[in-house]
Amino acid sequence: MDNLTIKQKLELRKLKDLNVSKIEISYSGGGDDGCIDNYAIYTIDSKGEEKYNRDIEISSFANAFEDYIYELLSNVIEWDWVNNEGGYGELVIDIEKQDVDIYHNQRHIEEYHYDDSRKSLEIFSKQIKDGSPVSA
Repeated sequence: MDNLTIKQKLELRKLKDLNVSKIEISYSGGGDDGCIDNYAIYTIDSKGEEKYNRDIEISSFANAFEDYIYELLSNVIEWDWVNNEGGYGELVIDIEKQDVDIYHNQRHIEEYHYDDSRKSLEIFSKQIKDGSPVSA
């Protein structure tokens, strides 16, 4: 993560001092809007195991990094994740390994029109109205 501000570097240092090993940032978008949905914090416990930790206050980190995260997502993801059907995923900051990964999913819609099967639909509708047995 190049070009971090002093405030951002201090936030990362503070999290490292709290034994935070990883931050998973969930995001989603669609229909002209995108947002960060959740921050999941993982710490290293006394046994050296990584555990989800809901007790660490993340708001100062979120405030310091929000614009940076949106810019990173927009620059790295090949698809438009905030418009039309949009997309969703996770940005994972591994503080221990000093690595960042994005796991992205893109939504697509395909439409089909079954005009040539109209007769089958009419027969089915008639059978329902008449109480006739429906056969496969």
